[in-house]
Amino acid sequence: PDTAKKIASALVNNPEILGVIGHSASSVTLAAGEVYNSGKLAAISAVSTSVKLSNFSPYVFRSVPNDAFSARALAKYMLTHLNKQNAAVFYNSKSDYSKSIKTEFVTAVSLGGGQVVDEIDISNRDFNPATLVQQAIERGAQVLFLAPNPAVLDQALEVVKVNGKRLILLGGDVMYSPKTLDKGAENAVEMVVAVFWDIDSNPQSDFVRKSKALWNAEVNWRTAMAYDGTQALIEALKRNPTRAGVQEALSSSDFVAPGVSGSIRFLRSGDRNGSVQLVKIRPNPNTSSGYDFLPIPSN
Repeated sequence: PDTAKKIASALVNNPEILGVIGHSASSVTLAAGEVYNSGKLAAISAVSTSVKLSNFSPYVFRSVPNDAFSARALAKYMLTHLNKQNAAVFYNSKSDYSKSIKTEFVTAVSLGGGQVVDEIDISNRDFNPATLVQQAIERGAQVLFLAPNPAVLDQALEVVKVNGKRLILLGGDVMYSPKTLDKGAENAVEMVVAVFWDIDSNPQSDFVRKSKALWNAEVNWRTAMAYDGTQALIEALKRNPTRAGVQEALSSSDFVAPGVSGSIRFLRSGDRNGSVQLVKIRPNPNTSSGYDFLPIPSN
């Protein structure tokens, strides 16, 4: 966060900079956002999803929906599709993102008539995944919701391993990682993860075709959201290429820009008015890990 503040200050102090695409972690965007707010420079984050950023500043926007969208989609899937009522949550109390999606999931499950029977902090120094998964089972959990931030992804994958497919697994967007496929392997099969775009949801799109040609590799939701953020900034610059003009354009109720995940519109809170794509881990012999994330068709 301190480095982000210094970078934000340098951008604010450069009059040639009319808008920013960034930052990454929610805690970093919150820190940098204070500088953008005081300097009146609009910024669009592509991957910061914490609900703390909602209504944070009139100069901070997101091309990605906030954690409430993901949490509600996963809670609804658990309660209605899986017909399960009790969940345990693994999260990191030291991460704004992890706390955000955990809290939103607990709320969504409760409002839907279910309950979270255990909230387990992965960052505890005495964290023992085997003991804690067994504790969750004894407390009546039917589902494990894994909500790590990147710093504790390895610990979350230990939970996947020791669970051994006993309880159904749900995951926040950080679980959408090649490492989950590699290390989770068979134990991760059938895990459902909430993301904001998946390459297999529209494999013939112009964005997918051009990105594969450019990088000779498949891109993920983070690249797609960065692309959408860039498209939003381009559209705002077309309307009025000044700092004040960019902020006014992004805030306008009639603002819309074309994006790979659909039309880009912002709520008054600065959040993306978008949707969530649920994906499920399935075996796939054509990938290096032998597994892949495949989109779940929406109802």
